[in-house]
Amino acid sequence: MKKIPAMGLCLLVLWGVLSACTGAAGGAQTISLNQTSSADHPWQKASLAWARQVEEGTQGRYAVRVYANATLAQGNYQVMMEMIQAGTIQAGVESLTVLAAYNQDVSILNEPFLFQDVPHVARFLASDVPVWKKWMGQFEKSNLVILSSAPRPMRQLNNNQRIIKLPQDMNGMKFRVPMNQFYVSIFEALGAKPVPLSSSEIYSAIQLGTVNGEDNSVQTQYDFKTHEVAKCFTIINYIADASFLFMNRHFYYSATPEDQKVFMDAGKTFAETNVREDTEYYRVAMDAMKEAGVEFYETPNADKKAFQDKLAGFYKALQAKYSPEDWKACHDAVAAVMEKK
Repeated sequence: MKKIPAMGLCLLVLWGVLSACTGAAGGAQTISLNQTSSADHPWQKASLAWARQVEEGTQGRYAVRVYANATLAQGNYQVMMEMIQAGTIQAGVESLTVLAAYNQDVSILNEPFLFQDVPHVARFLASDVPVWKKWMGQFEKSNLVILSSAPRPMRQLNNNQRIIKLPQDMNGMKFRVPMNQFYVSIFEALGAKPVPLSSSEIYSAIQLGTVNGEDNSVQTQYDFKTHEVAKCFTIINYIADASFLFMNRHFYYSATPEDQKVFMDAGKTFAETNVREDTEYYRVAMDAMKEAGVEFYETPNADKKAFQDKLAGFYKALQAKYSPEDWKACHDAVAAVMEKK
């Protein structure tokens, strides 16, 4: 487990411990749920839906407090994760990219071009795949219990140079990528120059020429306003993503089996709400970006093979990280829920 920064955190830890002990008014036990996005983000709305169902389903035995922008963790997702592992915060929401640091097996969901679109990811996550359930259970080694996983918007490509239609259009172009070797390897294989940066640096990096563009979902690029400085947008659906709702393991198992079931059942509502809100926000973002002069290009499925061919070495290296049984089981499950077009 990573060390929690000492300065500025001790008071938050003390506050969290006292809050968990004293509970909410009326004797209800408090669940503090932190998520790292804004109060307008689909995560917040989905978290509030989960909170309402938990409070109703437990007949007031729990009072859920939902905090946007990781308020109880100084706005820092790493601090938030450590506080949830320690039990100072009881529950949280984060992305697959963050959760993969605690269990690399789930990174298979990010395999380029594994999924066709968001509904395809949703069908997989809802299909009760044994190997996926096994990987979800492994998070308990990190003191986390996964209550729900929901598809996030798929990652797309945007830049300030040219529309990307084929891999050769990326040659030599500098792309911001997450600070994760997984993405660095993908962009190197595609002939681009990956530049790992935090999300907050993307806009200025494009303005300054540090990078030409980024890979991210439509909604995220709209949120960070990078469409103002990079207007060549390729809808390619090349990487799937997911949101996770999770709880401190000790807190979860301290609840009765009946209340544990309420937490899990409410997780389905979290997932449904998250997908619905993301879908609506996608339309809002697309309309606003078109109005701002962004040029959109949608990659035909037939042209995606050229990208896959360039990634042959990456696929081989990724497969080597899994047992043959797990790799086949996961890919068979993905194929089984693919919608024929």
